Amino acid sequence: MGFFRRNSQQPPTPLAATEPAAAGPDGPDDLDERGWDAVTQAVSQHYPGAREFHVAYSPGLHFGSALQGCSALPGPDHWFYVTYGLTELWGKDSDDPTTSGFGYELTMRVRRSPADETPPQWPYRALIVLAQYVRSGPQELWLGDRIRLADGVTDDPDGALTTLAVRLDPKVVPIETPNGRVAFWQAVALTDTDVEEAKRSTTDEVLERLAVDDPLLIIDPERR
Repeated sequence: MGFFRRNSQQPPTPLAATEPAAAGPDGPDDLDERGWDAVTQAVSQHYPGAREFHVAYSPGLHFGSALQGCSALPGPDHWFYVTYGLTELWGKDSDDPTTSGFGYELTMRVRRSPADETPPQWPYRALIVLAQYVRSGPQELWLGDRIRLADGVTDDPDGALTTLAVRLDPKVVPIETPNGRVAFWQAVALTDTDVEEAKRSTTDEVLERLAVDDPLLIIDPERR
């Protein structure tokens, strides 16, 4: 899958989320975790020594889940989430030696108070909804796309964040792994006002405007 851009697209609402299961990676014991380890190493260098909070999705990637799991790491002012499962986590399965799986994992940054000791759960749901679109949507997910979530982005029924937009992660750069290239695509939350602005211009222009004040585009669930 190439790293292309499709502006102003409005795909159909994706499927409902699969609930997270117990914590901890649960890949097959008889396979090496070369792909998994490469993703972990690419991310952990930006959060040295941080405690990892991981959920595994049931019944698992090989039994129908859109993702194998998702991890959250605490930063000084945000939680960083990264998915596991859109790339080849264990051995090489596809015939393309240059690209691992879909070629990217999803990331997200969510506002964190210094007093927050555990990450919020709604980003796990939002990211697996996006992953389900990747696997079963009528069109490919491209950079610059906007996906509206049926239940909103957060767990606040009155929240204003309704849509996820996709851009290249500004910090975690693409890597070469034994299974091929892996990029990291950041999911950024938009309001309906942002979406209307994007329709008049482009998603990229909206994200660039928001990034003036916050280059990392950390999601604030209270934003209106």
